[in-house]
Amino acid sequence: MSALDQAVAELEAKRAKDSAERRARRDAASAFLKEFFDADVAPSRKLKDNGVRAVFDGARIVLQKPEEGVYAEGMMIVVGEQGEIDVSGRSLGPVGAADKAIKKKELIAEIIAHFSL
Repeated sequence: MSALDQAVAELEAKRAKDSAERRARRDAASAFLKEFFDADVAPSRKLKDNGVRAVFDGARIVLQKPEEGVYAEGMMIVVGEQGEIDVSGRSLGPVGAADKAIKKKELIAEIIAHFSL
């Protein structure tokens, strides 16, 4: 095998490994968001009492107050390209197994602040 072929093969292997790691981080972050939505957002009485509607589509949570009309500022919690959690354009970083409780508290604080609950 030529040196060029070997270098290209090594580069392709590195790219495949990086892609698999990124996909694993995205899957973990999506699973975290689903768990957060199912356990904390969907059953929340405070959100419902304040007219906040929430939807989860597998990669993002969208919260909005439909009564306020189209000019009301909603909130999006999404899984970023690298597997991080982004809230209204600001990154909270990746979700590790050890810091799920911290991320959950950060998300709750963001929701409370955004909707003035």
